[in-house]
Amino acid sequence: MSETTEKLSVTTPPCMGCGATTEMLLDADKVRRYTKGEFVQKIWPEMSPSERELIMTGTHSACWDAMFKEEED
Repeated sequence: MSETTEKLSVTTPPCMGCGATTEMLLDADKVRRYTKGEFVQKIWPEMSPSERELIMTGTHSACWDAMFKEEED
């Protein structure tokens, strides 16, 4: 018997760099846990930090790099 996981289409907040939003298909139970205040790194440990940042703030990794480029130099 295979178990199916309910998926939820989530729109991220607008990116701080470019203003675009991103659609993500995520496990509905995990989204509910996140909206109740559970830490994103505990819910999605398999995701990269940049993927989790996308969920939290909508910021794309390329936009993040462009915004903080001078700090890295």
